[in-house]
Amino acid sequence: MYKNLNVGKSLLLLFLCLLLSGCAVFRGGKIPEVNLMPLEKTDQPKPSISYDIKSMGGLFDTANSSEHIQSIIAGELLQTLEQTNYFSRISKKDEEADLSLSVTVKNSGNPAAMIPAFITGLSLYIIPSWATDNFEVTAIAKNRQGHSKEYVLSDSTTLVQWLPMIFVFPAKNFSVIPEVRKNIYRNIIMQMKNDGFISNDPTVKVSG
Repeated sequence: MYKNLNVGKSLLLLFLCLLLSGCAVFRGGKIPEVNLMPLEKTDQPKPSISYDIKSMGGLFDTANSSEHIQSIIAGELLQTLEQTNYFSRISKKDEEADLSLSVTVKNSGNPAAMIPAFITGLSLYIIPSWATDNFEVTAIAKNRQGHSKEYVLSDSTTLVQWLPMIFVFPAKNFSVIPEVRKNIYRNIIMQMKNDGFISNDPTVKVSG
């Protein structure tokens, strides 16, 4: 009896895993995927940067995200800044920094997508459905000379729920979502670099 019960639990667990894997996440592709080029080597020190970030989201209205989500979003921005190797120091709300970057991330979706998702679940993922998350990032860069510029970029991710997505999920899983946000940050940092905000050459002028 116990053996049959354990087999039944194992089959149920396997079935649930298959259902959870019956989805895949795809990039919106609204902005290019970028790899940041290193700064040119000079004798000048790299600039320091201070950042702050706020996350907002919701299906029915836009409100401040929970502290847990805020922490995740802030960690993604910090990781992106660190990986550029553009800065001598990265800190939060540091008035002594050479640059400041204030970022707001808004995540919005369509509440109507909940209905087809429910139908997909009832059909055991035979009937497909999809839902799109739209990410809009507004960033304001400032330097100590008083120059500032606003950057607004957006991209999206689409979650497709359908049984054949079992075969796509390993390559298109939920890790796509933070990678899309990080790519938005990289695009903003690249634009800041092109505009002259990020440079270890004091003769470079800020454009725009």
